[in-house]
Amino acid sequence: MEMFRVIATDVDGVVKPYYDPVPRELSETLIKISNLTRIVFLSGRQISWLEGLVNGMGLDVNRTILIGEEGAVILFPETYRVVYSVDKEVLGRFKLAREEIKRSVLREFGMSVFIPATHVILTIAAGKYFSDVDTLVKKIISRANYGDIIDLTYHKMHNVIQVFPKGVNKYAALRIVLRTLGISEEEVIALGDGLNDIPMLEHSALAIAIGNNPEVKKHASLHFNDGLSAFKYIINNLASNLA
Repeated sequence: MEMFRVIATDVDGVVKPYYDPVPRELSETLIKISNLTRIVFLSGRQISWLEGLVNGMGLDVNRTILIGEEGAVILFPETYRVVYSVDKEVLGRFKLAREEIKRSVLREFGMSVFIPATHVILTIAAGKYFSDVDTLVKKIISRANYGDIIDLTYHKMHNVIQVFPKGVNKYAALRIVLRTLGISEEEVIALGDGLNDIPMLEHSALAIAIGNNPEVKKHASLHFNDGLSAFKYIINNLASNLA
């Protein structure tokens, strides 16, 4: 019988609706699942935010692993060990570049943009200045020859720009977690709703797409309109396969 030892799930759009709290029924379902197997939560958000989310849902935090900042930071709550998924030399160079970009953006746009505290990546909520901030960031990267260590990603629906080290992604972080736990990709159920979830879906035993993105659905074995339906399917049909 096929056994699954990890459920790896994206957060926004899967566990949590983008602008609403986590539904109570979904929290209750995740608690049942976490009693049977370990859950890895992956997000572009800060680790501290993920901690608050997990605690707020009532899950045993020691049965979870948190991957934040698009895969840059990993927290093993059981031992409260933080791991960075970035090479130390690259991380050092990136942090210098990050601070230069941050100072320049704040000098130019001040309180018109919001930059939350993070461990590694730089998240810029640019609002109506999205295009202007993007132009400035690209100009700094080009001028200082940071292109070999920096990638950009955009969340245009929220007017957010993220600056992060090359090679950082959710799947790369998940591989570190699996290697640490001694678990293979053939023992993973993965759930995601975005393009950045596709590598994780492609390298899991059971890939579940959430929502209506046609590209994401191409890489999944199952599809559900929302996360609650997917997690209820897991607890109702796969509980005996969880370990």
